[in-house]
Amino acid sequence: MQSNYKMKFVKHILICLLTVMLFYISWPPNSLPGFIFIAFVPVLYLLFNFKPSLCKLSSTYLFGLLFCTFFSLNFLLTSWLIYAHWFGGIFASIVNGFLMTLVCLLIYKIKVNLGTKQAYFAFPILWLAFEYLHLNWDMTWPWMSIGNVFAEHPNWVQWYQYTGVLGGSFWVLIVNTLLYFSLNKLLKKEGFIKPLLFSLLFICTPFIISNKTISNTNYFSGEEVKVVLVQPNYEPHNEKFSTPLNTQLQEVESLLESVWIKNPDLILLPETFITDWIWESRIETSPSVLRMKSWLSKHPKTQILTGASTGKVLTDKEAQKSTARISRNGTIYEVFNSALLISKQEESQVFHKSKLVPGAEMTPFSSLLKPIFNKFPVKLGGTIGNFGTNDSLQNFNTTKGNFTPIICYESVFGEYVSSFNSLGSSWICIITNDGWWGDTFGHQQHNSYARLRAIENRKYVVRSANTGISSVINPLGMVEQFLPYGESGIIEATITKSDTKTFYAQHGDYIGRLASFLAIIYFLQLILFYLKTEKTDLKSITK
Repeated sequence: MQSNYKMKFVKHILICLLTVMLFYISWPPNSLPGFIFIAFVPVLYLLFNFKPSLCKLSSTYLFGLLFCTFFSLNFLLTSWLIYAHWFGGIFASIVNGFLMTLVCLLIYKIKVNLGTKQAYFAFPILWLAFEYLHLNWDMTWPWMSIGNVFAEHPNWVQWYQYTGVLGGSFWVLIVNTLLYFSLNKLLKKEGFIKPLLFSLLFICTPFIISNKTISNTNYFSGEEVKVVLVQPNYEPHNEKFSTPLNTQLQEVESLLESVWIKNPDLILLPETFITDWIWESRIETSPSVLRMKSWLSKHPKTQILTGASTGKVLTDKEAQKSTARISRNGTIYEVFNSALLISKQEESQVFHKSKLVPGAEMTPFSSLLKPIFNKFPVKLGGTIGNFGTNDSLQNFNTTKGNFTPIICYESVFGEYVSSFNSLGSSWICIITNDGWWGDTFGHQQHNSYARLRAIENRKYVVRSANTGISSVINPLGMVEQFLPYGESGIIEATITKSDTKTFYAQHGDYIGRLASFLAIIYFLQLILFYLKTEKTDLKSITK
């Protein structure tokens, strides 16, 4: 009997390791995404064949297996976070692994209490609801949304213009469910050909739609915009914030010497390029801004987009904001991770980063966790503390039209980026500093995910990253030019404006909203089942 338990345990461990391996080789930058279509099959096999009689603490045992699986795959693919902060890197894997485990445990409970068929339907619904939650709550971390797995294969997912990333997640989850169903039929020696053919149909149809979408597109006929992307390449831990800003400005000025003759429309500098603190009421007199304006003296139509840290004094009415800070002299103010659009003859435009990194730039569930993060601050993107955000959506206005300024982490949020289309955005600019993570998967994944934003919005994406990867991505998600990690330099590119408003840009994450509604129904069904069972037990005791 004991050896039988050992065999079962070894079998379960191998199942879990298989899922981890399949995820790892599927995900960017390994990018063999075909394996993602079977990555959940081992876990589904475990859930649908798990016997509670295996041990006394069967639920705890199952939780342990699942948690080890999902923690491992999260840590393998996002362990680069520990280069910015060891606690943040481990904590993100723990939380995400825990939430993925909860989803699978719910599937198991539905299977046991509501039936196997209900569990089959519930699996994609509950997982999509989890991903949608991860886009919209304080502990937001959508980095591991399943639809991101195709980021380096844009030809597979041109239909993201209709569904966004959650459409890719739905595709993967449905195919995994169908393939497991086919496998289960095969193991039971029942007819499996029809469900297998159905699975193949679900795999192939999106490819056909994607190819047809590419052949019917014309996103390169708009007005041209000449852009220059600057990659200064300052290592952020020991170099970026210790090197005098004047030195950095001089080096960037020398990089730009060759471009002025071509009169570019827009020059991009990375996130927090301006390291000196700037009060927003004094932007126009800031030495660094004045220095950049001097570059434009002979090129008044050129504008510069740069990252900066800015502050704003709050009024008495605003002093109660959770992001308010108090200086030593009693001034109440707010701090922002900002983008500035600098022009020669006009006042600088200011944009505040609004999708903030939990723990690094904002305190999730502040009333509960603020004491913890105050004691153990997490530095994941170069800045620490509770930052302010924009009160509303805002594009930058240029002589060539409007564009959407996106700062670092914001570029992972499809619906958020697409929402700027309602204000008439013609292209997307991303400024970031991925050097905090070192030469790891982090900067590669971040650049790849930007390709999905291009497809979802059918607009050019231009990206300036401090240490790389800086890139120019066309509306089909193809990288036209890039500067690799760890090199300083510039990219000169001509992009085209697009006024396209895709179905996804107009409707956002409707798949996630629908899944969340259906997930609530499953929760209510489970609650009603337990209440009914408890009532039946009470009656039997009474009798």
